[in-house]
Amino acid sequence: MKLLKRVMLTFLLAIGTGFLVFGPRPGQSLPADRVIVEYWEKWTGNEGDAMKRSVADFNDSVGREKGIYVRYLSMSNIDQKTLAACAAGVPPDVAGLIQRQIVQFSALGVLEPLDDLARSHGITADLYKPIYWESCNDQSHLWCLISTPGVVALHYNRGVFRQNAAALRGAGLDPDRPPRTIAELDAYSRVLDTYGPDGSLDRVGHLPMIPGWYLDYTFYWFGGDIFDPSTQRFTLASPQNIACYEWLRSYSLRLGKGPMQKFRGGVGKQFDTPQNPFISEKVAMEQQGPWLAGFIYNLTKRAEPWRPSMSEALVPRSQEGQLPNRRENYRWAAAPFPSAVPGLENVTFVDFDALVIPHGARHPREAFEFIAYVNRQDVMERLCKLHCKNSPLRAVSRDFLEHHPNPYIEVFESLAASPHARALPHVPIWPEAHKELDDAAQSVYLLDAEPREALQRAQDHLQAKIDRFRERERLRNFSNAH
Repeated sequence: MKLLKRVMLTFLLAIGTGFLVFGPRPGQSLPADRVIVEYWEKWTGNEGDAMKRSVADFNDSVGREKGIYVRYLSMSNIDQKTLAACAAGVPPDVAGLIQRQIVQFSALGVLEPLDDLARSHGITADLYKPIYWESCNDQSHLWCLISTPGVVALHYNRGVFRQNAAALRGAGLDPDRPPRTIAELDAYSRVLDTYGPDGSLDRVGHLPMIPGWYLDYTFYWFGGDIFDPSTQRFTLASPQNIACYEWLRSYSLRLGKGPMQKFRGGVGKQFDTPQNPFISEKVAMEQQGPWLAGFIYNLTKRAEPWRPSMSEALVPRSQEGQLPNRRENYRWAAAPFPSAVPGLENVTFVDFDALVIPHGARHPREAFEFIAYVNRQDVMERLCKLHCKNSPLRAVSRDFLEHHPNPYIEVFESLAASPHARALPHVPIWPEAHKELDDAAQSVYLLDAEPREALQRAQDHLQAKIDRFRERERLRNFSNAH
């Protein structure tokens, strides 16, 4: 049986692209006196290297002391492979998932609850910023802890603002600060839009569809919501959400559907390249997470001799400490994304990468030793700095704030701690919800449907799907009880 399971595991890992093992070097045996914890993760490149460092440090410290060795495997399609491995009875001990997979996986019964293990390590709600802790819990159980988080803010190009200072002032706007309301965002955007000789868009002040990663959650900035967990009802066709989609539609009406789509087609899908629309100054204002600072720096840093760039506007980064305010060394800045509702401030959407213990894991206690280690403040802060992200923890050191690669990390920390920080709704059918919302948004900004019509259709479809899911869940629970 053990041989069969090992064969099955090898087959599962071969699905899709291959996998990378981080552990002993070729020819080096695993520690015979330690429990081997298998850790599957999706990260590669710099992100993967940062987590490998945490794994190595754990193995050399806590792991050595407690007789545990974590073996890191990097792979694609980790959600599918984790589900398949659980079904085959050969799951890893730890899996690195993303927030949107947690509720679905817990509803499918493929995660081990972590409540008792967390309490035994003194990990409680007091450790986390509230929105992150709430998102790790569902149906009265703790299902995951966070490896690295994210939070969304407005990024704006101070250089472009300054170059267009006269035009902005002429429109009654202040070029020395970001927009604070959706109405102001639209006004700034109209001034900063530019066109080429042929009349095509050359630069946009803002375009909600770029990068478009957060369209599903834009309702939050309009005071709207997606789902009511108390009634298990989708709330997409609310007046607030309709107003949100009216705003989305207004950009296509103002810029023209054709020119807008042509512009998006030219720049919209280039993120990790120097042609990134924000980095190449094709978009003056964008909704993004703290990691954008790292991409800006890495994609605009210059070879010797040093020349100014978006991230080193005055001096090389190594000399920033000589400036009265290191933020002056950056052509860009970050601020809360503006709200459409008076008095509704510091609204944001938070996301995160999560560490879970799949159901049936062979070494859950040893696995949680590693998860708890990652959630130590010093380890978490080092990992989050390497990933250029904020911290999910309530306590943040001065060193983290002063030496973080993002000069605006305090903006992101404040947003993550805001009472108006929102997260993914606890919906077990989120993949279907995402597709419905994506289709609805596209039909609106392509002017193929009215906002009310698109949202009502999506709401009806999703309500029918979650009703079927809950009925199947009820029958499954009934069957298991008898």
